[in-house]
Amino acid sequence: MTEIIDYLIVGQGIAGSILTETVINRNKTFKLIDNGSLKNSSRVAGGLYNPITGRKMVKTWLCDTIFDKIEDFYPTFDQKYNIKSFIPIPLYFPFDSQEKQTDWIAASADEKYSSYVKGFVKEGLYNEYIDGSFGGMEVQRSGYLDIPVFLDAFKEKNKEHILEEEFEYDKIQQKDGFIEYKNIKAKHIIFAEGNKVENNPFFTALDFRPVKGELLLIKFKNARFQHIINRNGFILPIDDQGTCKLGATYERVEEMDSPTPKGKRQLLEKVEPLVNDEFEILEHWSGIRPATFDRRPFIGTHEAYKNIHIFNGLGAKGVSLGPYFSELLLESIENGKALPYEVRLNRLSKQQRIEQNSK
Repeated sequence: MTEIIDYLIVGQGIAGSILTETVINRNKTFKLIDNGSLKNSSRVAGGLYNPITGRKMVKTWLCDTIFDKIEDFYPTFDQKYNIKSFIPIPLYFPFDSQEKQTDWIAASADEKYSSYVKGFVKEGLYNEYIDGSFGGMEVQRSGYLDIPVFLDAFKEKNKEHILEEEFEYDKIQQKDGFIEYKNIKAKHIIFAEGNKVENNPFFTALDFRPVKGELLLIKFKNARFQHIINRNGFILPIDDQGTCKLGATYERVEEMDSPTPKGKRQLLEKVEPLVNDEFEILEHWSGIRPATFDRRPFIGTHEAYKNIHIFNGLGAKGVSLGPYFSELLLESIENGKALPYEVRLNRLSKQQRIEQNSK
């Protein structure tokens, strides 16, 4: 018997789960297909959300828009599923130079930072373990999502709508304005399969550039942090016993499936000069981020097939971008609302423009 639904969604990583929860919140019917054995970056990601990022410490893209959505979506989710996956925790940038301190004291006068910068700590924090010679800055409205807790709660509650199998692209058929897949008939199909998009025949023209990320789980002997420590990477405390996630690396390499000695060395080079304390390594993880040529997602509808869509390329910022852009995609599908140019499928990379102009 064929089941008729509003949405067939492929992929139950962080992007697919956020998207499907948004579908549920709009009272739409769905089925979700995911091969739970497939490797993705969601379960090993740090899950950080942080309004000020990068080596130059600037406001993250769409910060003022997405953070209001973050602070509504995840607490509502946690209450509904009776879990605690959304963990607000302040962030501390220890300055490594007088120049960095001076630049940020000057920048703090700008109103655009007022709701994110809690204040400057001239004498520094955690001085027993971190050099406080140049002080540091505290950032608020930051924290992390415990992604395995989030994904597992979603999967358990919605298991009757989730099919654990590998998606077979050649089984898709277009009939009478519907997508038919095996015994499912859907008004729309949305692909949110992360790095597995490389196998998707409908979106081969999109310029994805997957990035491998590695993290360590470490345990300090004495240091106990109540902040995410951010300088050339992050130290994320996940309990009060000194256990922290240490991340992250960004590598474009051909062999992307496993943690590497190189990645481990890069991570240790982040923590050893920063924190004066002994620690042990508990675990070493790696995952593949579905990144794009310009570090902006690909979100939208196939040019030829108006009921085939994609929600992918959120990269390392899936936790931050997911709730906002899932709403925008569904508004585009259901109400024809235009998507921002930055995420549209027809934007071209530099190489694609060169190839197009040479024809």
